[in-house]
Amino acid sequence: MRNRHTAFTRIFLIGAMALFPALAFSESWECEVLPPEREILTDPLSGAPMVFITTAPSSDNNLYFHQRSFLPNGSMVFFTSNRSGHQEVYAYLDSTGELVRLQRAGDATYPRVTAGRYENALYVVRDQNVCEWRFEITPPKQDGGRSTVKINERVIAQLPDKNSDPSGINDNSDGRALIVGVRFRDRVFNRIFHIDKQFGAIKEIAHTDYMTTHIQASWDKPDLVMWASEYSDRAKKIPEGKIHSRMMMADLSDREPWPVYPQVEGELVTHETFWVDNQITFCSGTQSDGHAEEAHVKVLNLDTGVSRIIGAGAWWPGGSPQEVSKLNWWHQSGAPSGRWVAGDNWHGDIALFSARTARKRLLTREHRTYGQGAHPHVGWNPDGTKVIFDSNTRGSSDVVICTIPKEWQEQDW
Repeated sequence: MRNRHTAFTRIFLIGAMALFPALAFSESWECEVLPPEREILTDPLSGAPMVFITTAPSSDNNLYFHQRSFLPNGSMVFFTSNRSGHQEVYAYLDSTGELVRLQRAGDATYPRVTAGRYENALYVVRDQNVCEWRFEITPPKQDGGRSTVKINERVIAQLPDKNSDPSGINDNSDGRALIVGVRFRDRVFNRIFHIDKQFGAIKEIAHTDYMTTHIQASWDKPDLVMWASEYSDRAKKIPEGKIHSRMMMADLSDREPWPVYPQVEGELVTHETFWVDNQITFCSGTQSDGHAEEAHVKVLNLDTGVSRIIGAGAWWPGGSPQEVSKLNWWHQSGAPSGRWVAGDNWHGDIALFSARTARKRLLTREHRTYGQGAHPHVGWNPDGTKVIFDSNTRGSSDVVICTIPKEWQEQDW
């Protein structure tokens, strides 16, 4: 694997950036606004307020947990849906409950989008163009009317590889750049770019000769990125002298990509994500018997290299996969406030783990039937008071926003 272009390529790119700092053209369009579907409930387990923002029989899914689903001001929440007949990007208006079809009919699917870290914008890759969408929202003029939503698109940059598809997009830590990954259609080859939002300058952070997934940006260091080096979560037999690490990192220095958490033989590592204070959270365990897997929620401090269990899993000989998965975790993400880490399992249970004490509280349960339906993929709103996840309790996947109970927020547990 090679991490950098040749010196000639670097000089060419720098020259091109000077000549073409950003593509200047833009488009605007008015979106289709759909009536509200939301249903407001109280979770019977925790008493947490819970809003099903979608209730249609379509498959509706929140954005992946290391992509941001919420605008910073909370006015819009983004999700994907197949209700039009193919997968598209939609939004939920918090003020009215209305749903908004953001893509124009006939546009290509945008598989990766993310809301801004600081700016009230959505970032998408459309026809090789990396774009910023800003929104003009006008409330209904009369009772029973609909809001109007207009998108103003700015093209930030054009990806250099025509024969590729986007594999990830993330806002970086200072909000000045986007991290964008691409995957070539005709061969196993991936590139990860740092793209300046103001000028459109593109710098390559890394390229690999293997599949990269879960591409994401550090919350603390502007040019630091992480990705999953392969989708095989558990380390198989490791050749002597070799390192097996699902989690890999790179930055804009001359350093080659490096492993973050070298695994021992048989160790599970999966669904890593950046968190506050130069930490990452992930699921990991060493015990397994087929699909009966031990999976703790762990926190790794990148400054010290020390990892700890914040949400314990469990495993026992003879336990069936369905039984064991009730006590283990598969996805997790940390609250932007730094107070909690949320974890979900194969049964759709969602728990909060205190960042200070590692104490657990179950927030809600049974949003998935083992072996069927979308995983919750639990994520957070910007201030860390609400989680967003997929629920299958109605028979199809719906997007749910659950507010952390007020007393939990006030207590130091």
